[in-house]
Amino acid sequence: MYNNFNIHKHKRKWGRGLKIASDFIFSSSKNTVHRDFDWHKRKRNPFWQEQGEKDWKKIIELSILGIAVLSMIIISVFSHFFYIKTINITGLQRISETEIKNATLGVINYKRLFILPGQNYFIVDLDEVRDILKEKFPIESIVISKTFPNVLNINIEEKISTLIYDNGKNYSYIGTDGHIVEILRKVGDDEWQTQTKTTTSTNETGETITKTEIIKLAHIPSVRNIVNEMGDYPIVYDIRNKDTNLNDRVLDEVNVAGIINWFNLLTKKTDIPFGYVVLENDLGDGVIKTREGWNIKVKLDKEIDKQFEELQFTLKNKVKRNNLQYIDLRYLGKVYWQ
Repeated sequence: MYNNFNIHKHKRKWGRGLKIASDFIFSSSKNTVHRDFDWHKRKRNPFWQEQGEKDWKKIIELSILGIAVLSMIIISVFSHFFYIKTINITGLQRISETEIKNATLGVINYKRLFILPGQNYFIVDLDEVRDILKEKFPIESIVISKTFPNVLNINIEEKISTLIYDNGKNYSYIGTDGHIVEILRKVGDDEWQTQTKTTTSTNETGETITKTEIIKLAHIPSVRNIVNEMGDYPIVYDIRNKDTNLNDRVLDEVNVAGIINWFNLLTKKTDIPFGYVVLENDLGDGVIKTREGWNIKVKLDKEIDKQFEELQFTLKNKVKRNNLQYIDLRYLGKVYWQ
């Protein structure tokens, strides 16, 4: 057997091969790009931008704006015009205004982050001032605000931590624990009122003899003078005739708290002029002497808020203060007056 060899068929195959090789060689010399069957034209990226020339006008405008803003910040921070120069303080009755101002200046007059002035209007830390003043002084509440460009406003409600104790012999300061912390001075002779009785008789020789006898002796503290001299603290007159010395405990803490509570309620929530408290016994009974001449009989050791509500209701709906002698609030649910 033998294979049939088709010369014409092989000529065609060789011709096609030579043409492909020729096309490849000559097309490469002409920088023709060969692509496979899956090639397609690249799409344009919508996020890509051709780089053009810089907008120098825009750059200069932004630079000028940045420099101007930076200059304003520097002036605002370091200019003495914005340093706190005035400190307005209101609400003080016992604490020295000078002490509050000096303490405030001590808080703000320092550098923050080593370069920033703490007394600057925009930098001063109001929370820090408030916390330090409350820590240093007996303050119940404090509100601090700023007024542009260099004013600090401080409104203070003081906390009462001291009473003036009067035993008929001496005036003393006592703390909230009821102990004497300082003896101030003796009670003056002019702070006693006497009621006398004069009688006449004839002796054996017929001479008339006049005799004056003290039948009543009453100590009435001079509230105005005491406040001016010792400060606007609640005054308590203890009629139990106690001899006292420094550091002695003369009142229970609950009675001290009750006196302070009544003082705050009357002075802050009414127009009743508080005079002083007479402490009658160890049972918490007290009499508040008003400067209008009438009295309030109270319990110092229990339910003061309820007693105060009954006082307000009675004065509003039952009696008038101009012809009142006393109101007795010691028996809850029952109020007596004369």
